[in-house]
Amino acid sequence: MDNRTKQDIFASLDSMSVTGTSSRTASTSNVWSGSDSLAIGEAKVISANTSDKSYRKLTSHGNVTSYSLLSLLHECPRKYELEKFQAAHPSSAPTEGLVNLDFAYGHAVGAGIQTYAATGSVQAAIFAAMLAWKAPWDAMKVNKQGADTGKSLTYATLAVEKFAYFWEEHMQDWEVVVLPNGKKAVELAFAVDFQNGRYHFGHIDVVLRNKYSGALAVWEGKTTGFTDVNPAMYGNSSQALGYSVVVDAIARLIGANGQDYEVMYIVYSSMSREFQLLPFGKTRAQRAEWLQDVLLDHASLDTYERINFYPKRGEACLGKYGFTCNWYGSCGMRTSSLFPGAELKVLEDIQGLESLDFSFKLDELVAAQQQE
Repeated sequence: MDNRTKQDIFASLDSMSVTGTSSRTASTSNVWSGSDSLAIGEAKVISANTSDKSYRKLTSHGNVTSYSLLSLLHECPRKYELEKFQAAHPSSAPTEGLVNLDFAYGHAVGAGIQTYAATGSVQAAIFAAMLAWKAPWDAMKVNKQGADTGKSLTYATLAVEKFAYFWEEHMQDWEVVVLPNGKKAVELAFAVDFQNGRYHFGHIDVVLRNKYSGALAVWEGKTTGFTDVNPAMYGNSSQALGYSVVVDAIARLIGANGQDYEVMYIVYSSMSREFQLLPFGKTRAQRAEWLQDVLLDHASLDTYERINFYPKRGEACLGKYGFTCNWYGSCGMRTSSLFPGAELKVLEDIQGLESLDFSFKLDELVAAQQQE
């Protein structure tokens, strides 16, 4: 679309009306008011953090891990190594310049639904989704047979509108936590100094508080191409266990009980165009398992670095969705040939990083665990 068309799209938000049975939905879908101007500000911040997480730029350092990076390590250590170098030197990326519509769609839906939860404004939520869409405005993903997969900006904004009704039906007892500094607990970035020369980074989509019990919950938003979601996809995810360190910190800040918490996976199917809520109870006692798990992965990385060998896993060459690994056919080359003269930077410290909302040290977490 040309620029004029884009302007028309944004201008149309001023007169948009979304009809619904919920009084809250109806009252927040009128034309922009004084409160809406605040919602627009939040929409801009949330969309920026969703589509371009600033802390992710730090994960290219050789001594930084994250949930997605460790998942990649488990899948194929050699791919982990190459993806690290690719992130540090994007000009050498084999897919440079290509638009990933899965990411664009997921980021747009994520920004939209988080904004609605934080503001209660459908208009602000759609605005956030449009800002987070990092692809051509008329792009639509199709499968190998050329069929529509339900992933486009139009479908992303439809998902955001449907979420307003989902929230009113399933999430009325919950509200987004507001931190003492006035920031709403949306897109929180954290890091743990494992005091072994490595840092582990993570982020939380949203932290919620029950209006009646005061209990805390973490909301993890997902999009999927599956019509129905099997709870086993997320039930034992180590990603959810890492959230305990932030839940504990927030509980202390706001005077809440963070001993036990829920992780609520809110999953949107691009095929059925419906949301599904999958809640899983977690305890801070499970934090010890997570800490030990990350330490074991760090020990593996220390070994790979020491012997200068990251093994290939042939079963990962063809992904679970039928896509061939970007590095297939070239992963047998020397890293120095693929990335001439390239080296991975080392992050010296995490203290004072503006991109982080929370930072912890391993010995602090262990001490707190022992006190429990």
